[in-house]
Amino acid sequence: MILADLIKDINVIDNMVDLNIEIHGIASDSRKVKKGYIFVAVKGENTNGNLYINDAIKNGAVAVVTDEKSEKNKYILVNNARMALSKMWSNYYDKPDKDINIIAITGTNGKTTTAYCLYRILRSKGIDCGLISTIECLINDEQINTNGGSDVLDKYGAMTTPDPEILYNIINKMKERRVKYLIMEASSHALEQHKLDFLNIEIGIFTNLSHDHLDYHRNMDNYFFAKQKLFKLCNIGIINIDDEYGKKLYKKYKGRMLSVSINENADFYAKITKCNSKGTEFVVFEEGNEIKIKSCLYGEINVYNLLLAIACTNALGIRTKEILNVLKSIKIKGRMEKYKNRNIFIDYAHTPKATESILKTARQIFPKRKIITLFGCGGDRDKEKRSEIGKICSEYSDYMILTSDNSRSESTENIIKDILTGIEKNKNFIVIENRCQAIEYAVKNTKKSDVLLLLGKGHENYEITNKGKIHFDEREVLSRILDNA
Repeated sequence: MILADLIKDINVIDNMVDLNIEIHGIASDSRKVKKGYIFVAVKGENTNGNLYINDAIKNGAVAVVTDEKSEKNKYILVNNARMALSKMWSNYYDKPDKDINIIAITGTNGKTTTAYCLYRILRSKGIDCGLISTIECLINDEQINTNGGSDVLDKYGAMTTPDPEILYNIINKMKERRVKYLIMEASSHALEQHKLDFLNIEIGIFTNLSHDHLDYHRNMDNYFFAKQKLFKLCNIGIINIDDEYGKKLYKKYKGRMLSVSINENADFYAKITKCNSKGTEFVVFEEGNEIKIKSCLYGEINVYNLLLAIACTNALGIRTKEILNVLKSIKIKGRMEKYKNRNIFIDYAHTPKATESILKTARQIFPKRKIITLFGCGGDRDKEKRSEIGKICSEYSDYMILTSDNSRSESTENIIKDILTGIEKNKNFIVIENRCQAIEYAVKNTKKSDVLLLLGKGHENYEITNKGKIHFDEREVLSRILDNA
């Protein structure tokens, strides 16, 4: 591609490169640069791409895009290198999303479930669609591997919203398959880093906002500001107005927003009628009618997720009565996933709000049973939430098992010390740092009448320690302990 076409519609402040040269690739990692590439020097959390310009040129870069003034003779100066990177990938694939309707979901908790519910509803109607989520990437039910989605996995899966290089490659595949709708999760990091700035986003969905990622955003105001960016990009917004931040969003963009609630009047209002070990039942009030819905998903949080999906599909012209069967059958891997016929539940909960939600749901479903909670907290991440999660688990659990959960470069011992500062005195708990051993202990010391919650890993089939990434799937551990007993 000619350089002039690649940087089309990018605000260039200064240029020292021939715009007619041929560009053979784009890279924001100097190690991936090859002969004829353009290198984009972006600033990351831990390093600055401008420090690697010389390396990129040695590897064959014929031009460098940067937002820092440089003395190099191959540079293009722009306002924002990250924004330029996204636009360049959009230009590289000739705006592959131009005929795709994108539904982007943001919020702290519930993004994956809401996205998957929407995907399953649209597929049930025979619509060609794609899914980009924390769990998987799908095009019409075909799993898509993307060869390098993050520094953790060698395929897409660890990063909620992929970097532009991978994101636009996926969308281009969807264009080739004539996908009509793309449902994707929009993380606060992605919004802050301009990954979605040039996408054709038809509908934006807001689930909720609570304590998470404050190691990156520093405070809740910054976190909320990042989330708000989605609603500047989309044409229609669907907002959970029971959330205090959702209410602020709805008031700010009220003219083009639809509201959902289980507590007050809203465009889509639901009332929970039953929640037990078989799932949840609720009524949706739609155009003066009461529509009864049964779901095998558990608890209030999933009523919100389903209600957001219902509001979205209604906006697309699909009525709720048409999708009752698919709503009834949806299950999500790693989201209060029941292990076979035992009262053992695997869940991804790793934020204070999500942890509280699942523990409250367990208490509601099993009011007279003993609740045992096995959990840890991630290393090299928001340390403030560790004591909060400890406090919540000690409040709602009868017994706790503290263990590892992607400790990364930190020691599990130190992470657990942080958690313990929030645990109430005289609460029953044990510390077993090795997660496999912790699960084995939990199973062997849990009665069949008890409820065991394994929190933090959810859909993940790996654990990250200071020695790197290792394969680890809680289902396999449970199978070895229970099925071979």
